[in-house]
Amino acid sequence: MFWFFRFANPVVRMGENFGYKYTFRRFWLDISTKSGNWKMRVMADEHPYAYLLAGVQRGNENNVFGFAEMLYMQVFTLTRDQGLVNDVQKAIKKYQARLVKSNPASPDEEQEAIEEVKSVQEYADATPKERRKMERGVDGRFKAAVKKAEKLAE
Repeated sequence: MFWFFRFANPVVRMGENFGYKYTFRRFWLDISTKSGNWKMRVMADEHPYAYLLAGVQRGNENNVFGFAEMLYMQVFTLTRDQGLVNDVQKAIKKYQARLVKSNPASPDEEQEAIEEVKSVQEYADATPKERRKMERGVDGRFKAAVKKAEKLAE
């Protein structure tokens, strides 16, 4: 049986030009090409939604069409130019490395967290006999995992 949830998401404004059409709804903005080969949705809680809606309300639809054209060109250029894709991936990796350098987590904290997750998972996957051994402390590294698993079970 399927349950469908309906909510009021009325159309606020619609428009189109030679290549694109847009529909502002209460909770999102749909932009698509007239041919239907590209479509995107901008949620209402994102900055471009408010910027574009304000522009359209002032009578400047070119903001919406320029936004759509810019994204359309980027998407289709990425699908055709492998060199550009490689450059973008390198830039993203450099950016992520810069973020890690600016806010490093200590290796000890990371290792402790990894070991804790592993021990909780091993306790959850263990047989009842192995769990009893772990609980009795035969294997000391599982004491913390037992406590964590008990807290999670509650």
